[in-house]
Amino acid sequence: MAKITNSEGSQMLSGEGTNILVVSIMALPFLYEFSQRFRLTLKFILYYSLVMTVSVLCIPFIIWRPGDVKNTLIATSPLHIINTLLGLHYEVRGKEHMTPDRPAIVIANHQSSIDFLGMVHIWPMLNKISAIAKKELFYAMPFGFTAWLCGTRFIDRRNPDKAKESMNIALEYIKENNIKLWIFPEGTRNMEDEMLPFKKGAFHLAVEGQIPILPIVYSSYRGFLNFPLKMFNPGGIFPHLLPPTSASTMKFGEMKEIGDDCKRLNTEVGYRCQNYHRYCEYPISDVVHQ
Repeated sequence: MAKITNSEGSQMLSGEGTNILVVSIMALPFLYEFSQRFRLTLKFILYYSLVMTVSVLCIPFIIWRPGDVKNTLIATSPLHIINTLLGLHYEVRGKEHMTPDRPAIVIANHQSSIDFLGMVHIWPMLNKISAIAKKELFYAMPFGFTAWLCGTRFIDRRNPDKAKESMNIALEYIKENNIKLWIFPEGTRNMEDEMLPFKKGAFHLAVEGQIPILPIVYSSYRGFLNFPLKMFNPGGIFPHLLPPTSASTMKFGEMKEIGDDCKRLNTEVGYRCQNYHRYCEYPISDVVHQ
């Protein structure tokens, strides 16, 4: 019986490894097409990987002016391709309510980590904009560092005094520079029909700074993104900009009423958007004309 030399054995193992790799690659399209769990996992891996990659690549172009919100458009412009790769399509309504050259507190519903892509889609329309984010997100390197370079304001939610101080500094900054500040008033992700109770921070800033609140409602993702069902299909997302709420006559005692009104309006518009989009994979042109 002929003996197999070490070199021959290595060649056989290498050949087998190559065959396994080829078969695995050939199986990917079938897994993507027929396995919802695989599609969900692959899309989120692709999403996070590309965001982190872009975060690194853009640093040399924006590090020269740290904290400048103008860096936001530079850092996020390459991210628009991710929407195409994930099969996400946007149709913005209410563009007439935008005020690019005035400060405002932007509030939006928070459904998933892919909300970031919805922000990226709208930010160029709003011109100069910053965002409030939890402190822990800063340590998600390199994304956190790039977000800081773009003027994102990180707050320590576990320390109310420091959080309030950070919010006040952000308020002065946006007023002096005519910048909008993006806040998720629910404070956490929520994909249910009813929005969670709004935190007071956004409305406190609006009253104290006497600047308007600009509500933005994103249609429900549940028609194409469903974690219990392990589903992430192509889908249409419908951001609806509502008329700004004036803060010129607001008082601190009215914050709860103002917050409740914004929450009610956001929920109402969001529910109607959801009814149109629940079973739709692409944008519909005639949703909620107001």
